[in-house]
Amino acid sequence: MKKKILFLIPSLDGGGAERTLVNILNHLNTDKCFEITLVVVSYIGAYKNEIPENIIVLPLFKNNNLVRILAYAQKKFGFNYFFKKRVEKNISESYDTAISFTDGNCTDLLFFFPNVKKIISWVHGSYKSNINFYKFYKNKTYRNLVIKNRYSQLDSIVFVSEDAKNEFISLFGSYKNMPVIYNLLDENVVKEKANTTILQPKNKPFHFIAVGRYYPVKGYDKLIEAAAILKDKQLAFKIDVYGNGFLKETLQEQIQELGLGTYVSLNDFVKNPYPLMAQTDVFMMTSISEAMPMALCEAMLLGKPTLVTNCSGCREVVGYGEFGVMVEQTPKSIADGMEKYIIDKTYLATYTAKSKERAVVFSDKAILEQIKKEL
Repeated sequence: MKKKILFLIPSLDGGGAERTLVNILNHLNTDKCFEITLVVVSYIGAYKNEIPENIIVLPLFKNNNLVRILAYAQKKFGFNYFFKKRVEKNISESYDTAISFTDGNCTDLLFFFPNVKKIISWVHGSYKSNINFYKFYKNKTYRNLVIKNRYSQLDSIVFVSEDAKNEFISLFGSYKNMPVIYNLLDENVVKEKANTTILQPKNKPFHFIAVGRYYPVKGYDKLIEAAAILKDKQLAFKIDVYGNGFLKETLQEQIQELGLGTYVSLNDFVKNPYPLMAQTDVFMMTSISEAMPMALCEAMLLGKPTLVTNCSGCREVVGYGEFGVMVEQTPKSIADGMEKYIIDKTYLATYTAKSKERAVVFSDKAILEQIKKEL
């Protein structure tokens, strides 16, 4: 008999966790051992149309504004009544395994699902270094409540990096089953999509690219300040950022104030960033905190030299500077790292080779076997 697996996710918006889940679903969809159901709390997002046909999709809500209100009430007051009722109305099947693919308040919904043999939460965040998480979890009373009502009730907690796991343990302690499974990249698809040709201007300046949401945790304000330092040194370069998020307008104002309009461009989210990544000189990630930065891993899979800040997740991927240039989380340090790439051609050759070497650890086959074992 097929093993019945349920995945739960808040939405199908354009983030790394959502993209990872789509990759996993595409691989499991062809495996005759599994019958997969995907429950989406708020049925919105860029990946709605990328779910394989054979996957059973069950939306809990179609009104995102209502979900925001209910999620606030859940987080602020522990009010779960409407979520519980919606689950009871829509979910009646039994499952061998139920997985909350993004840990947090969404994980608590797992306990409303009837007849589930094994319950798992997947941690994609760094809970100590990411202030958006830590502002909640630093409260000891709240933390103890989460330990009692969530983590002690789970059969397994999966982490996407050792950094994410270590930060979690420092806050919530250790539990019986805590494997680390890197994100499934779907390497063949990444390389195939990267083959699309994009016309580039002749004699273009040295090109950097960054991919990620316009959120404070991505550190784009420091990247823009670093660009100002390089501009003052009269170096020729261009930075393209691709993403979406509420900070875009603020960051655009910063670019204008510093006179960087020809140096830094903030572009919208694109479903297929791989041709852009493949044709750039260097991939950058200037984050304050990451769990397992998927775009960085994909850039290394494409053999692109990288520059990252010293933060959780990023430092693990680049081996603390062995496989990519690692700088500190300051505009000057970021600018220094960029300058080395711009003026020293050997840097490109060295870290191109290092990226290709590092990409071996992101093998789809090995990661998929780990995932199946956990299910």
